[in-house]
Amino acid sequence: MTIKKTGLVALLTCVAASGVWAGDLTSYAVGDVLVCFRKGGNDMVVDAGQISTLTSASVNQRIPITQYTGTQLAAVGTNGVSWSAFTWLNNNTLFVTRPRASVNSQTVPWPDATSPVQAGTVGRMVTIPPGALDELTLLVYPVSTATAVVEEDSSAGNPNYTTGVSYHDALAGAYGGQFNGTFAGNPENTTLNNFTTAGAVIRSDFYQMAPTSGPGYVPGTWLGYFELSTNGAMTYVAYPISVPVTKSISRTGNTSTINYTTGTYGTYTLRGTNDLTAPIATWPPIATLTSGNNSVHTITDTTTDSARFYIITAQ
Repeated sequence: MTIKKTGLVALLTCVAASGVWAGDLTSYAVGDVLVCFRKGGNDMVVDAGQISTLTSASVNQRIPITQYTGTQLAAVGTNGVSWSAFTWLNNNTLFVTRPRASVNSQTVPWPDATSPVQAGTVGRMVTIPPGALDELTLLVYPVSTATAVVEEDSSAGNPNYTTGVSYHDALAGAYGGQFNGTFAGNPENTTLNNFTTAGAVIRSDFYQMAPTSGPGYVPGTWLGYFELSTNGAMTYVAYPISVPVTKSISRTGNTSTINYTTGTYGTYTLRGTNDLTAPIATWPPIATLTSGNNSVHTITDTTTDSARFYIITAQ
């Protein structure tokens, strides 16, 4: 249902002129990351700041997304809500979330595409900030702020939208999703209907897709993940270190063969000892392991110890 609001333009203009709202949805800049929520009735568009804040973070750094409040999210809903995070650059580079099916398992990266293909997605994304500003200027929902606007879900035929569209309509389009079918898949994660009492976070991986010059699968670059807690708080984890896994160990003569996985980021070290009672911190390092992907790798260790114990540490 369209909620027609008028008469607040002068008030909002005065606040904006004071500089309080600089660098947010009143002055959106290309590269500002949008975190968006929707649940059929209302949407919320959040300007979480420049992508450089996330890409320049250190390994395993946790960055709280503080640009919205629990009261604002409650106006949309925390249970059964769909959300995504994304942005773009002027050269049609995309940054888009992909929801995890398993909270501790990274997803398959979104593929890079050609610049014209990614420009189609950019063309859908760029309509969202002005749509949010339309609703903020009219203060359709009084809980809205310059960094987090609660807006009407439907902008089609809605007189409150004059320069942009709602998050829902930009995402769905005539295709029904995937930024009107211009993107490779669904960027949204959806919470359970009992999410706030289920006691488990959900995560969406965040990928960078640089334009490619031709066909063929080129995986996007994994940057980290967004994590939504059951209380509605969101955190971005940059370049997370994966938990190393020892897949198998076999021994022939004096040579042990260890098959393992590490992760995309971090430094992984194989350590070994013949004394299982020794503190792990004192186990001598054997080698720095291959990392940079989630593939299974192999390393060998030759020793005359009759018993040998191994562990992989990460930092």
